[in-house]
Amino acid sequence: MTQEMVRIVQASPEILVFLAMAIGYFIGKIKIKGFGLGTTASVLIAAMALGQISIDVPPLLKSISFALFAFCIGYQVGPEFFGSLRKEGLNYLWITLVVALAGVAVALAMGKLFHFDQGTTAGLFAGAMTQSAAIGTAQGAVAHLQLSSAEKAVLDGNIAVAYAITYIFGTVGVIVFFKMLPGFLRIDLKEEAQKLEEKMGSRSSLSKNPELFMWSSLVGLRAYKASQTGAAGKTIGEIERLFPDRVTVEKVKNTDELKSAYPDMVVHEEDILVMTGNYEGFVVASDIIGHEVDVSGIIEIMGESLDVCILNRDFVGKSLGELAGLENARGIYLRRITRQGREIPIIRDAIIHKCDVVQLVGAKDNVEKAARMLGYPLKPTSATDLMMVGAGCVIGTLLGMVVFTVMGVPITLSTAGGVVVAGLLAGWLRSIHPTFGQIPDAGQWLLNDLGLNLFIACIGLASGKQAIAALQTSGLNIFLAGVVVALVPIIAGVLFGKLVLRMNPVLLLGALTGARVIPPALTTLQEDAESSALTLGFAAPFAFANVILTIMGSIIINLM
Repeated sequence: MTQEMVRIVQASPEILVFLAMAIGYFIGKIKIKGFGLGTTASVLIAAMALGQISIDVPPLLKSISFALFAFCIGYQVGPEFFGSLRKEGLNYLWITLVVALAGVAVALAMGKLFHFDQGTTAGLFAGAMTQSAAIGTAQGAVAHLQLSSAEKAVLDGNIAVAYAITYIFGTVGVIVFFKMLPGFLRIDLKEEAQKLEEKMGSRSSLSKNPELFMWSSLVGLRAYKASQTGAAGKTIGEIERLFPDRVTVEKVKNTDELKSAYPDMVVHEEDILVMTGNYEGFVVASDIIGHEVDVSGIIEIMGESLDVCILNRDFVGKSLGELAGLENARGIYLRRITRQGREIPIIRDAIIHKCDVVQLVGAKDNVEKAARMLGYPLKPTSATDLMMVGAGCVIGTLLGMVVFTVMGVPITLSTAGGVVVAGLLAGWLRSIHPTFGQIPDAGQWLLNDLGLNLFIACIGLASGKQAIAALQTSGLNIFLAGVVVALVPIIAGVLFGKLVLRMNPVLLLGALTGARVIPPALTTLQEDAESSALTLGFAAPFAFANVILTIMGSIIINLM
């Protein structure tokens, strides 16, 4: 029976590929006290276990799956990558370079100390730095070495083994280390996050300044008759400024005529004011204007909630507070703002980046007018521009074939690096011309997650038998070296950011989680801080690191 099953899977190796992914995804969901192996490490371990059965995994499958993953990574970070290459983003570039170079230096030092070969050292770096894409560039560099096919296969296997051994601590151990960092820095993270929000203009400070552009997710429509003493004779703008929270008078009904309101319009006695705004603001409306009337008998305003991608150069680089005086902001409320899919706090001094996505709510005409002014409305869609994906992978593969020499060392992006670069350009072009190249969130998740884990399953199955021998001979040394590689770059980044760049500690911690491409650590710190302010420091280093760390896989192979 067992021999028959072996013959079946050897004849159809795709069975083990999908089985490794199914088992890996199941194990990846298991968490003990909030920690787990994660999907990628689980798939690799499952694949290595199944790889004890000798099968031939088609190389084409591995190449295609990784190309899809690499292209998607570049596409996701492209706008932020190029957008951060400005003066205000250079600090984040420097700190990313310090973390990446420290990681490479320590990995090479550990490789020399423990006498690891090129493949083990590259896998050590990829796992400890939790950058799976570095596996692809490392294996691409191995393919260009003047070695026999058997020697290349050994190096490829060692990359996978070292990655599997070091990835777990590179994730779980680093998350724990990040939780301890505020104590090492002698700061109260929650208190520092509150100070930063207050300094940048948090919701609480904005609410005390009604002239500022204050948004809320709670927006209502009410109507009040101007019967209160002092209401008549004032302008619409004067009445709006009397409220502690932002409200907008949309319409004014005088006798039987309904007119659109504007700031200089004078209110007359018995006028009915139709208003939008925060529910909290309406608490004092009767005291300021007069008694409430049934709005449904006066007007039905078609409301809309719309996601808008910020593309207008007039707004990129400005703070949310700078939008306060814009006339076009009347009647528009910001429900949330996200950067690379992660929500950032709505605070006065938060800087708008290109391709930030803002969710606007308000009257339909006002929202659509604001959308045209700010950038491009993101209408719901499930269609992916596969033409762009295919063309990007072709161009990236061709770029990966180029080999250039630096100080006598042959350097190549390999297919992985080339496709990442193509993805960067595609994402950037999409941000400039958003009418093409759309990949919805669900499509990005599929390309990213399925592409990576299909690639990882292929690697694990191919190196399964070799993994046992490597674990027995050098498993402990690889693990210990991985601990050093995982932690030293963070320490270097802390010292550089604090002593040289003198960064705010909250932004510094956010930047380090981005430079180490470890979003779960960011989430953990946000929970401890009870603030999303750390995201402000995360996005740019995350974009830079996804490119820089990926290329380092090839460099390590050539330097060892």
